Amino acid sequence: MAKSLNIAHRGGADLWPENTLGAFKRAIELGVDGIELDLQLSADGHLVIHHDGRLKAEATQLNGAFLEKPTPRIGALGLKDLQTYDVGHLKAGSPYAQKRAARLQEAAAIPTLAAFDAMIAETDADFRAYSELKTDMVDADQAETLAAAYIAALDNSPAAARHIVVSFDWRTINAVRQAFPDMPHAYTTSRFSDTDPKLADADKPDSLGARLRAASRDGAAFWGGMDWRDMDGQSHGERVLRAIAAGGGKGWFADRHDITPENMALARELGLSVSAWTVNEAAEMRRLAALGVEAIITDRPDILKKL
Repeated sequence: MAKSLNIAHRGGADLWPENTLGAFKRAIELGVDGIELDLQLSADGHLVIHHDGRLKAEATQLNGAFLEKPTPRIGALGLKDLQTYDVGHLKAGSPYAQKRAARLQEAAAIPTLAAFDAMIAETDADFRAYSELKTDMVDADQAETLAAAYIAALDNSPAAARHIVVSFDWRTINAVRQAFPDMPHAYTTSRFSDTDPKLADADKPDSLGARLRAASRDGAAFWGGMDWRDMDGQSHGERVLRAIAAGGGKGWFADRHDITPENMALARELGLSVSAWTVNEAAEMRRLAALGVEAIITDRPDILKKL
């Protein structure tokens, strides 16, 4: 099998409490090539590592009791308050607990980017931190503020050289690239079928896919001005990749379903490195590695390591 980098998604979300220092430490001990993590801003301006915009009810406790919905938004709480929650246990019988059935459970707090960077500062120089800037994909001010905070953090980070910035909200990547022109980056794409307006009638009008297609059709702000509609190409996916390249992009962070021999050939032609999210099956890992993807992001870095 060809060599692709083994990147632990949220630190290895099927193995350990996701996006926690404990997970990151264990992933490093396993020997991964890097870690993918999700960044948001607390109410008092700290970059914290958490995936969902709200605390997850079935995976968050306060004083030993799981939260009830609606849970607080990450951006509505200060760092001190956020770190009073335990995000290391799963509510028995919940859908999320069933999804992560084999995962270790232990007390864990929401970490800061500063704590993560201090942890990885002593790793090998080739270690990679795929840092995803999480926005609601709508609020331009939120995207600008988050990118600015990340830029400021990198200015003072002992591990800045290990970071690769990724995001579905391309505005944030463009802002980071402006501050750090040589910084590794990869433009994240949803599955192309979810943003192709020609498929707009395939879903119910209120579905996520329908909303994404409508936004894409109308020139979604989250494309960051790198509009696929301005590109020539035989397919929506080809035009998206050409938009990345036309905007000076060097990396494509792809839904695994879109990584076909044809799209890989086009990416190579355009000078784009290709990373795949999120891949947990051995057969799919082998397929993608054979196609030559640079990195595979996985909840099961243990499986990929064995391959």
